[in-house]
Amino acid sequence: MFVNSILDVISCYEILGLKPGASVQEIKEAYRGLALKYHPDKDSSEGNETRFMQICDAYQTLRVQQIKELKSTTKFSDIYPEDAVEFYKQAETKILLQKYEEGLEFLDKALEKLPRYANAWLKKGNTLSHLKRYEDALYCYGKVLQINPESVDAWNLQGICLSDLKRYDSALESFDEAILLDPTHAAAWNFKGVCFFILGRLVQALECFDRATKLSPEFGVAWHNKGGVLLKLGKKKESDKCYEKAKKLRQ
Repeated sequence: MFVNSILDVISCYEILGLKPGASVQEIKEAYRGLALKYHPDKDSSEGNETRFMQICDAYQTLRVQQIKELKSTTKFSDIYPEDAVEFYKQAETKILLQKYEEGLEFLDKALEKLPRYANAWLKKGNTLSHLKRYEDALYCYGKVLQINPESVDAWNLQGICLSDLKRYDSALESFDEAILLDPTHAAAWNFKGVCFFILGRLVQALECFDRATKLSPEFGVAWHNKGGVLLKLGKKKESDKCYEKAKKLRQ
């Protein structure tokens, strides 16, 4: 839950050990250092998880504040040329109609007009991944992250792509980056769990699926995956409950 008062924003700076007016880079670096230090996977001492969530909430609040300030001073047309946006919209239409190659052509036109169009690179990567052109997709996700290293979607999709290539250790690194930026990203927790499961690291897989289902109780796939790892761990009764939950959510 984000806070909005001036006093709360000042408190967010204090939580991150910063003075009001700190730069975007200073906020990012402070958050990253504290998040790595207090991450529950590294420190499970009492009260640590609460501290970690305070750090995450403070960072997300300041990010929202920065986005609002940017929107108030920058016009959309100043960033995205009209023709690039139009090509992107045509690409979306083609892709929705499953005309993927035509969609890619329009995305390339958009990127020709605006090479730093992050959404176009992301959409292109997702389309190429759908076509199982994974190496090409990875290149696109890399371009997004060059433009915006804080793109949770790019980190998550890159992780999925790496997983499809069976590069599980690298995939885990990408999911960790996504989760570091957004600890509430249930899909990233789920995919991280899948990697652990494939690698035979069942206890860690279960922890990830637990997180995913707590963050998103209606996440049927995560419940199913949780059932699978519990079954592997010999906990059939608990497994059956998860499978039943997944089944109900599919109905």
